[in-house]
Amino acid sequence: MEPEGGGDCTGMIQEFIERDFGSYNNFLEVFKQAATTQFGSGWVWLVVKDNKLAVEKSTNAVNPLIWGHIPLLTIDVWEHAYYIDYKNRRADYVSAFMDNLVSWDAVNARFGRAQAFANLREPIIPEL
Repeated sequence: MEPEGGGDCTGMIQEFIERDFGSYNNFLEVFKQAATTQFGSGWVWLVVKDNKLAVEKSTNAVNPLIWGHIPLLTIDVWEHAYYIDYKNRRADYVSAFMDNLVSWDAVNARFGRAQAFANLREPIIPEL
C-alpha cells in the first residue's frame, strides 16, 4: 500500500493482467468479486499460479505459499481491517483499497522476482 496509490495498474504487471484477465477492468471485477464473497475472515490474493496470474481467496491465516503459488497483491477482508470505517460495506472498502492504496510499484517488484523464479515468459526453464 502507498498513499495516493491505486488506480489502473502500471508497469510490467499490466501486460500480464491483460494477457491473463483480458483487461484491467476484468481483473478488477474478479478481484472485487472474490473480496466481497469471501465468507468470514480471510484474504484475497493476486498470485502467480502455473505461470499465469490468478485471483485466489484464503481463509483465516492461510496464504498461497502453502500451495506453491507466488503472492503479488493481497487485501485483508477480516472485519478488523474495515469495520470501523466501513461497517458492513465491504465492497466500499475493497473499492477504496483498489482505487487509492495499491502500490503498483510494489506489485511490479514482487512480479519481477516471481518472473526470475518462475520464468513466466517461457513455458520451461531453459537449460544452462
